[in-house]
Amino acid sequence: MQKNFVWLDKITCENADVKPPLRNILAESHISAITIAVLLFWSLNAAFHALWSPLFRVAKYLFTAVAILGIPYSGTITFEDRVMLFATISYLFSALVSFAAAWLLARWVYGDGPLRSLSRYSNRIARKNHA
Repeated sequence: MQKNFVWLDKITCENADVKPPLRNILAESHISAITIAVLLFWSLNAAFHALWSPLFRVAKYLFTAVAILGIPYSGTITFEDRVMLFATISYLFSALVSFAAAWLLARWVYGDGPLRSLSRYSNRIARKNHA
């Protein structure tokens, strides 16, 4: 696969006033790795919140079915169900956006996905000698 930003890595100049590209600065600092980790955490947190209410309702339905040894009456869709559905969709959208942001940042800075970027970055930190 061809890199889209090869020309960014080959900028050299004898003039000291030319600053390196933002991509190179982020790749050498801790900022991008921490941002990717935080975005992944937000994505997991939102996915957990999105699935908590529906899974709780399914578990409640199953426990009721076992307790009465039959199929419980579920009723019609109430206002509470609509609010839960809206909250679930909102959290899923938030999880998707956070993961997409982590993926885009990792691809732009490191050229890999977020998990591989973080694992390579942790290996790079482990090899450094800060003494």
